[in-house]
Amino acid sequence: MYKRMILRDLKRKKSMNIILLIFVVLSAMFAASSVNNIVAIEGGLDHYFEEAGMADYYILSHKSNGKDSVEELLKNSENAKSYRKDDIILTSKDNFKHNDKKIMEYSNISMVQSLSGSDFNFFDSDNKIVKEVGSGKMYITGAIVGKSDLQVGDKLTLSIGEIKMEFEFAGVLKDALFGSELMDIPRMLVSDEDFRKIANDDYVKQCSMCSLYYIDTDYSSALESEIADAENVYFSLGNDTIKLRYFMNTLVAAIILIIGIGLIAVSFAVLRFTIGFSIAEEFREIGVMKAVGLKNTSIRSLYLAKYFFIALVGAVIGYFLSIPFGKMLIESVSENMVLENRNSVMLGIFCCIAVIIIILFFSWNCTGKIKKLSPIDAVRSGQTGERFHKKSILHLGKTRLNSTVFLALNDVFSQPKQFAVITFIFALCTVFVMVLSVTANTLCSKNLIGVVSITESDVYYPDTQRAMEIMTGAKTERETEKEISDILAQNNMPGTVYMEAWYKFPVTVNGRKYNMTFTKCRDTKMTEYTYTAGSPPMYENEIALSEVMAEKLDIEIGDTLIINIDGKERDFILTALFQSVMQTGQIGRLYQTLEIPDRLITGTPAYQIDFDDDPDEKTIAVRVEKLKDIFQNKDIYDVREFIAQTTGVSDTVKSVRDLVLIISLIVIVLIAVLMERSFISKEKSEIALMKAIGLKNSAIMAQHTGRFLISVILAQIIAAALCVPLLKLLIDPIFGMLGATGIIQYQFDVMEQFVVYPLIITATVVISTFLTAIYTRTIKASDTANIE
Repeated sequence: MYKRMILRDLKRKKSMNIILLIFVVLSAMFAASSVNNIVAIEGGLDHYFEEAGMADYYILSHKSNGKDSVEELLKNSENAKSYRKDDIILTSKDNFKHNDKKIMEYSNISMVQSLSGSDFNFFDSDNKIVKEVGSGKMYITGAIVGKSDLQVGDKLTLSIGEIKMEFEFAGVLKDALFGSELMDIPRMLVSDEDFRKIANDDYVKQCSMCSLYYIDTDYSSALESEIADAENVYFSLGNDTIKLRYFMNTLVAAIILIIGIGLIAVSFAVLRFTIGFSIAEEFREIGVMKAVGLKNTSIRSLYLAKYFFIALVGAVIGYFLSIPFGKMLIESVSENMVLENRNSVMLGIFCCIAVIIIILFFSWNCTGKIKKLSPIDAVRSGQTGERFHKKSILHLGKTRLNSTVFLALNDVFSQPKQFAVITFIFALCTVFVMVLSVTANTLCSKNLIGVVSITESDVYYPDTQRAMEIMTGAKTERETEKEISDILAQNNMPGTVYMEAWYKFPVTVNGRKYNMTFTKCRDTKMTEYTYTAGSPPMYENEIALSEVMAEKLDIEIGDTLIINIDGKERDFILTALFQSVMQTGQIGRLYQTLEIPDRLITGTPAYQIDFDDDPDEKTIAVRVEKLKDIFQNKDIYDVREFIAQTTGVSDTVKSVRDLVLIISLIVIVLIAVLMERSFISKEKSEIALMKAIGLKNSAIMAQHTGRFLISVILAQIIAAALCVPLLKLLIDPIFGMLGATGIIQYQFDVMEQFVVYPLIITATVVISTFLTAIYTRTIKASDTANIE
């Protein structure tokens, strides 16, 4: 009997059941794929690190005159259980050419090392460990290679010092240590023989030879304190920091999971409406069943069986669709990671079963209305004849609205619960798109200039070659700035050139030592930066720290810390705090006139250029393109491009925003069609009566479309009101994990977020509803007495 009744009901309400099935499919698909991807990334990251031979702590240090103070320290350290060392040659993109052109564009340093001389494991595209590099061949790690035109078999020329060697590009490898999107320092892997040839060059020995240490320790904090006094340390990182650099790889999966949760919420709203509509429509059948002796539980079980069947079929389809969908989502992540999720099948099945259980539980609660119906309802056409409140706040006799607008408004106010569900769904779809749009715009806006620990300039020019010349003592900072300034003047673009220099100094606080990164620009006043607390440093013995670093050091404004600069310890007073995403927020800022030898510089984000004639944005854009040709360097940016390049994820967020917009439009079309088709079925006799008294088809279609238009307009208003709170709730923590713990100034594009996207969504609702409302033409005036 159950089977016969279920099949009859499924056939009778095809459109409603199909749309409900689609929502279940989408919910199961998104839930299974996103949970699997998050588990694959989070659990797979540990697996990837283990397979790669990662350690607990890493140090990159420069060999000064063949000596390495770090190794001597590690040999005698009680905090280092063991360590491994790779000999590294520091290079830049200018050292590599293909057909006399740079093969890749990147702003970081790069490294040349021997593959067989390392205990660290690198992986090919098939996730197999590469154990050998042939003579004359070169592998390159990192996502940067994929953004170039480099193909396997291409010839590369390495020029460094007196060395000029040709290599054949053998392929791209995955590097667990430096391969994340937020780090992406390329490593060039060559054979032992080729590495020795390069390393024997006098210039390389003096300026470019470094050691990369992989240290196993249970006491990372103590080791960090111990190596603070070591000389020529370019960077020191713990495993937790490396893992944090892979955070953006989980962002897409996390957003998809949020969308999946939103879809499940939408599915519940649709389910509640569907069940409520079915019970209201089938009052006669329910009354008869009660009259012949069926209990509430038995009648509710009939409905539960139907929705169990829909949930089961939808979950099964959703599970199988989640496999290719999840694979598509994780492809971009697996380009630079080795991922493994051995429990993907079980996790997917578990998510789908959870969706089924939640839907059944919700369905059982929604069928509680059946208890209120009695056999007499079948006789009274589902009405008790009692109503103790006004059906609507509108009065036909008092309104000045035309009949179509009045009927549309009256329907919305007469059925607030039903239209509240519709409004909620439209608002949810809209606010997701708004939040992602604001986030994408913020990640490439001037509002973040203070968060990247730099001041606003006309142009930013990352030049690793000149930066390395400063670091190795070949040139001074002022000499490289003058070189660039002279080139600008020769090309009729005179301007001021300066750089924000980075340093690595030992810091002592409350008896504990740390190795800390500091930034300083000789040509920028401390008052030109932005701060979250305190006042800018006014003297050379005052400094500012990021909020993350101040928390790590457990100090507050007014406290004193000791910094060892070039072997001399000096006391500094903390006067201000700021927020920064550089170095994951672990950074400090020194006073601009503090004298520090150029040889202690460990890097710079970019040379900053301020043109003398104060050009507008269009002129700057033209000059940026011109400078790219002059310097033969594509990595030259205006302020917005520099922010986007530094954060590195604005394009990813834009892609996710577009995906969410497409999904939202699909959901909106399904909801509009389902609801309108249900309303037409429910209001068949009312539509027939309206036609009987002379209303035309166009007026009825306009009324039906108008009430959805009212709902979507209300939804846009609600979404706009929720946008900022949701940004604070969902996006602020993401910036916080990257080091920006203070207030983020979000970039709102009023036209895009509050005009374009709302208009797209509104147009989708209106068109979908109108096309569905055409079905009202099939209803005739003679159907007035038909309540079936």
